[in-house]
Amino acid sequence: MQNVGPSAERFDVVIVGDGYTASESGLLRQHAEAKWAEIATTEPWNKHRQSVNVWLVDVVSSQSGVDNDPVQGVSRDTAMDMGFFCGGLERLLCLNEAKAQTYARQAPGMDAIVAVGNTTKYGGAGYPSLATVAGGNAQAGRIAIHELGHSVGGLADEYWTPGTSYSGGEPGEPNVTRDPRGSKWTSYQGRSTPDGGTIGAYEGGHQYERGIYRPSQDSLMRNINKPFNLVGLDIMDRAISSKIGGTPSPGPGCATYGNTGTGSLVAGGAGYQPDSGSFSAGAGTHRSCLASPSGFGLSLLSWNGSAWRTVATSGTKGTLTYSGAAGYYVYQVRSTTGSGSYTLRYDAP
Repeated sequence: MQNVGPSAERFDVVIVGDGYTASESGLLRQHAEAKWAEIATTEPWNKHRQSVNVWLVDVVSSQSGVDNDPVQGVSRDTAMDMGFFCGGLERLLCLNEAKAQTYARQAPGMDAIVAVGNTTKYGGAGYPSLATVAGGNAQAGRIAIHELGHSVGGLADEYWTPGTSYSGGEPGEPNVTRDPRGSKWTSYQGRSTPDGGTIGAYEGGHQYERGIYRPSQDSLMRNINKPFNLVGLDIMDRAISSKIGGTPSPGPGCATYGNTGTGSLVAGGAGYQPDSGSFSAGAGTHRSCLASPSGFGLSLLSWNGSAWRTVATSGTKGTLTYSGAAGYYVYQVRSTTGSGSYTLRYDAP
């Protein structure tokens, strides 16, 4: 579905399907493309979109659908034994994890697995090695992002069942703790968070109402319609970027841009393109895009006769558009936290 480089230097997402017959391979691809499209526009996946390979393994089942759909007791013969009511919970969509892994290994690389079920019923599950999701459900994309929080980032749920209390030891997951001070994420305390409010220690999480704390009031690990909180976002960002190496490829929308610059930076560094120099441009629109590890940014500088001044900076997707006068320009590529190689594609008027 998307091949941007060798698997040894990219993050590989493998999508497998269950409950799709041979005649439904088109439906499986439709469901898979819809899930990746939604995942890829969500932080931090959107930052790494052009460093992620996406593979679809066309798994064929004998019967269409999944077990216990629409009601408990319905049984279907499928390749990975996917079904609802796992552990007695209707929305929990489980499968045979070993079978799913076997099918996924047919892809060239495998850093994350999304198992899509042929159903419109709401549900999903997060395993250590994979996420399951209902292929035809309207909320399935958001469910997949939540479940990948479990399987890629090792994050815990931040919701709870009323009337329950946690009595176990300190959880291993990075976003829940028994400590009411939230010392596990001390460096984030008091900082604003994408899901709203500030990072602190809020009681409830890990599916328990009392005796355990989460970093924010209402993140994606509690509510699928919210973004990750700052703690979860950074953990996911590191988990994805740790698999990425080499020089990322710019997105397909940049293919027509006539100029290319490449380089490598360490955290805190900066470089200039083209080739540490500048270029002359006429009046009109500059367009560029940057493919890089996380933590990189792009700026366009213009010479005003006595000094360089920044006239535009890239958005979260690494793209930049600027309409300006004729003159001399240079691109600055900077690294705030990341390290590695980058590729810049640009057009000048």
